Amino acid sequence: MEDPLTAWVRSGALLTLDELIRVGDALAGSWSPHGVARGRPLGELADAISEAGAVRGIASVREAMASVRSGVESPRETDMRLLLTRAGLPEPEINRRTYDTRGRYLGKPDLRFRWCKVAVEYEGDEHRRDRRRFRSDILRRERFADAGWRTVRCTGDDLYGRRALEFVARVERCLS
Repeated sequence: MEDPLTAWVRSGALLTLDELIRVGDALAGSWSPHGVARGRPLGELADAISEAGAVRGIASVREAMASVRSGVESPRETDMRLLLTRAGLPEPEINRRTYDTRGRYLGKPDLRFRWCKVAVEYEGDEHRRDRRRFRSDILRRERFADAGWRTVRCTGDDLYGRRALEFVARVERCLS
């Protein structure tokens, strides 16, 4: 069996740029179900690329590496971040513990723009189907609102077509 980093580097000719970024984010993040395929330091990914030499598709992997981030907890977080930054919005922080001005823990939003108190959350179906998670999400949103934060919610439909433009516009309005 091939090491996950080697498999990623060798997949440059097979995957799209966004797929390579998602896999890179999984390797450097925490959402992969395979322990050996997550939590890798970004430097390890960069080293794997350097050591690969002239593998077919390596230029695509290098290009993807420029957009790989650590701390990502789901592929949809990657998709939201790429959509927002490609639309010209600033790079958000990813899954950062957030506190109010008195030091009380508010939560860990998927994406945040701390300078203007905007959180962006992906709402997959599991958020609605799991009662405990649904309630927890509501309480977290209330804590953020009480601390003066605005939360933009995103579903899978918001990542494509016209809905993607509307999602970007919603975030942009909150940032201004």
